[in-house]
Amino acid sequence: MIEERLAHYIGRTVRRLRLERDFTLQALADESGISKSYLGDIEKGRKNPTTDVLESIARALAVPSRQLLYQAALDEGAAAGGQLVLEEDRDEEMEVREIQQLSRRLGPRDRRLLIDLARRLSK
Repeated sequence: MIEERLAHYIGRTVRRLRLERDFTLQALADESGISKSYLGDIEKGRKNPTTDVLESIARALAVPSRQLLYQAALDEGAAAGGQLVLEEDRDEEMEVREIQQLSRRLGPRDRRLLIDLARRLSK
């Protein structure tokens, strides 16, 4: 089994966020100031972006830059079968983001069950 680099998970996260926001590759390149070809290489995991590049992409996508890394790390942890724990990010906002990330992987029926469970727990 080939172990993927973090760059692959970052690329997939960037692509997913771009598509969720209905950006074309060219539109995100224009908005972030990064060339279309370099952005494409990032999405394919061929390039390992610097923090400055990630911050530019995050700004263009209107998300905190750490969200890109956090979601990529969640994907990496899930692929490895482990659970990611970020010691410094135990606040409510990060937990909500994790629930959102995990819910995207569920089918409609399972997502409905998750919502029902959350409603019951919140009573």
